[in-house]
Amino acid sequence: MGEQSTNLPAVPGPKAVVHSGKPRRSQRVADDGSSGYEAVQHTLKVFSQAMQQAVKDLEGLDKKARRSADEASALAGHLADADVDDQFVDMTVDVAKEQERAAKAVHQMLEAAQQAASAALAVQRVHARMYGPLDRVRRGRRHRTPKPGFFQ
Repeated sequence: MGEQSTNLPAVPGPKAVVHSGKPRRSQRVADDGSSGYEAVQHTLKVFSQAMQQAVKDLEGLDKKARRSADEASALAGHLADADVDDQFVDMTVDVAKEQERAAKAVHQMLEAAQQAASAALAVQRVHARMYGPLDRVRRGRRHRTPKPGFFQ
């Protein structure tokens, strides 16, 4: 993978909560003015983008791994046709087999990344559909609203 794959976007984590001896019943973890809905949407968006970048990187790696395996296999055939010592042909065949195993592993990672990217987008959409209208109502009010579960 390229250098870009190691530079994933940072996901802002919750602020540290300092306890003053005994734990309080409820503590606000993040009070930066954004709603929990927006924070979850942002996290899902960042994760989705990272997974899409991983898919792109793995697609390139998948092509290279398959090409490398094919070249090693073809080389083993050429060595056998050229009557090279069997020891070298066998070693080249072993390399070709291991390259094929590596290519299959990369392809499995690619499929897993594609599934994760699709799932991340689906979760983001479902979350927006389920909680977006509630967030709009809460943001439209002049007064603060109780936390979920307050009336239970």
